[in-house]
Amino acid sequence: MSFSMDFLSKIYNNRNSYAEVFEEEDIKMIHVETAVEQVLREYIKMKKFILLTGNPGDGKTHLIRSLKELLDEHNAFVELDINEVEDYEEFLDNINQAIENRRPCIIAVNEYPLISMLEQFKERFPYYNEILELKDSSIIYNNDVNTNNGSSKVVILDLNNRNLLKKEVLTASLKKIIKISNVCGGCEFNKKCDSQYNLNALSNNTVQERLIKVVSMLGNTGTHVVMRDILGFFSYIITAGLSCEKRQEDEYKYYNLMFNGENELFESMRQFDPYHFSHPEIDEGLWNGTLKNDWIFNIPKINPIDVETEEEANEIFISIKRKFFFENERGNELLNLIPIEYNAFFDLLRQANDRELDMIKQIVLAINKFFNSDETEDEKLKVWITHKYELRNHPNVAISNKSFSLNDIILLVPGLPSHLKKVEYIPDHFLFRVFGPRGQKESVDLKIDLKFYRMLFLISEGYPPQIVPDNYKFKLYRFMNELASFQSRIRSNEFLIRDMGNNYSYKLSIRDNKYLPKRG
Repeated sequence: MSFSMDFLSKIYNNRNSYAEVFEEEDIKMIHVETAVEQVLREYIKMKKFILLTGNPGDGKTHLIRSLKELLDEHNAFVELDINEVEDYEEFLDNINQAIENRRPCIIAVNEYPLISMLEQFKERFPYYNEILELKDSSIIYNNDVNTNNGSSKVVILDLNNRNLLKKEVLTASLKKIIKISNVCGGCEFNKKCDSQYNLNALSNNTVQERLIKVVSMLGNTGTHVVMRDILGFFSYIITAGLSCEKRQEDEYKYYNLMFNGENELFESMRQFDPYHFSHPEIDEGLWNGTLKNDWIFNIPKINPIDVETEEEANEIFISIKRKFFFENERGNELLNLIPIEYNAFFDLLRQANDRELDMIKQIVLAINKFFNSDETEDEKLKVWITHKYELRNHPNVAISNKSFSLNDIILLVPGLPSHLKKVEYIPDHFLFRVFGPRGQKESVDLKIDLKFYRMLFLISEGYPPQIVPDNYKFKLYRFMNELASFQSRIRSNEFLIRDMGNNYSYKLSIRDNKYLPKRG
């Protein structure tokens, strides 16, 4: 069974991709098997009590419906949507009866209704204490203690923690869309429609590899998508989300479409648009039309240099450079031009970074320079005390006389607990953790995502602190206020006073009960 291009075009930003409106046969056709199904199958067979949580639209209903045969086989208690429950007392009785009869249970519930239900019923709700404990440890960091080794009777699978932007899922999804696509060979518009070209190109191994590589990087940037977003993305870059008749009116090549759609996935893709990465030799060759070798399909027919207007020339150049990235043997050279802070961030999250100490020092320097742009210290994190009457206001003065050494600081990467290790997860941040004098018993964390890390990187390289957006500034102020409550191992008799408005520094030393002020 295959779908027409018109049907495929409706998947993009359309309700056709929601489980609630698909026929059962359609669900089987578009369904892409992921590790979540494998985990759920395992725990259904073990007769676990499963709470499938997340945000609206995360795919809970679709997942449960895809496991219908197994659930029926094990006579499982199933609730597709807890919001549809009219009698909670009856609901609780049915759950308890199923548990007593050693039947597996699977309940789909959004995050807020789950919290409300637990608050309402407390210990009356089955496994109440275990559920609270598991919710608190849904994400763990490095060597944090994992309280659930799989022996618990309860499994909480929060789909909000799942990230489908993994290469394996993306590859399977793309191949699924290609497999079910019917090119409409007899269509009168076929010769003018780019869908056939897009399908042929996306079936090519080199094009696939580069596309998947770029899209998979988005997982580390904090982009969160569900399966319908991915299927919609691939459907769109084949069909432009238009009917066959509409597609004949203009050119709709996949390498342009993937940067032109309108949802979070497309918005995130634009930061990796090959057009942004300058390569003098390649750019000149593409502009002048002299780069004629190593094209997988065909050489561009029109060159920017051959058109009259600058606007048209730029449009052609952007399109050709995208085509070059995907369809020229040298295209990978453009990915090597991604800013170094991106690669450093990605490497750390993949735990493939053997320069963790260097990154700690870089962040220490950046934070020190944020409060004092003249600072060069990267071996000690200085603690700055600020005072302001309202959080939204910036402090006028900051004072420092204590610090923490590099030995007090570690970087922690998030992950899922061991019983959920098979679930697709891509870390999108790390913790910059500073320990107090009591060591492991007290610490302060600074959560750093890609955008925050880029800001810190630029400050460490000498950019002014004014480039930092207010939300990150306030995070740094809060971080410092928490650190200030600790007794530091390193305290000085010298106070550094910083005028945050005028960027002036004053040193105040205490010697023999005397105050010795000094400018600078």
